[in-house]
Amino acid sequence: MDIRFLGTGAADWHGPDLNGEYRRLTSTLINGHVLIDVTKTVLDQIPDPSAITDVLYTHSHNDHFDLEALKTLALCRVYAHKSWAKEIKGEGLAVHPLEIAKPVKVGELTIIPMPANHSTEREYETPLHYLIEEGDKRMLYATDGAWLLNQEHHIIGNKTLDAAVFDATIGEGHEGDYRIFEHNSIEMLRIIASTLYATGRLRKGAPIYLTHMARTLHPSQEQLQKTILPPFVPCFDGLGVTV
Repeated sequence: MDIRFLGTGAADWHGPDLNGEYRRLTSTLINGHVLIDVTKTVLDQIPDPSAITDVLYTHSHNDHFDLEALKTLALCRVYAHKSWAKEIKGEGLAVHPLEIAKPVKVGELTIIPMPANHSTEREYETPLHYLIEEGDKRMLYATDGAWLLNQEHHIIGNKTLDAAVFDATIGEGHEGDYRIFEHNSIEMLRIIASTLYATGRLRKGAPIYLTHMARTLHPSQEQLQKTILPPFVPCFDGLGVTV
């Protein structure tokens, strides 16, 4: 499973910061043709836009869902939770409503939608995390959202993850930040990681990729790479990895 992090920033990135560092809004490409979330900020990062066949949405916040950006891609299939999927409309778009815990085949991938600890202005909407499988490989994609809900824990069950991608909106040293109720801090992620390893839900030594990092809550990428140690990998725009 080939993963490319097109954008790794949270919603407060609106261009380069004072030091010239820049994170596009969070979006991830799998196997060169399946996108998780897409906005205009990442279009320049897609190696081959004509290759995109499927777009999975986690939720409808505008730093993840941009209908005009979606329309610039080739004809494709679109997936979102059934609570708001019908609102995605555009010529050539085949929209597929998703249900919690009900697997769908997306090309060579099996995708299992899971409920995320997050919310939007649409009170009826259910934001999603994804359990992504290809052959004997399995990855958790968990952004946006804080912690893992009990239902997610049960959906993962006894399956062993080979990698995980987590929301890391809040950096270190921001105790008391209200965003912990819908986003993770580094301290929270250390607890999550130790538990996933201890319970065998995350393979020993498996990497944990950190994305969706807030401009105002993290130091530079250079500093992150010095202070955030394995198994955590602080991602940057354009990072490519293989699971």
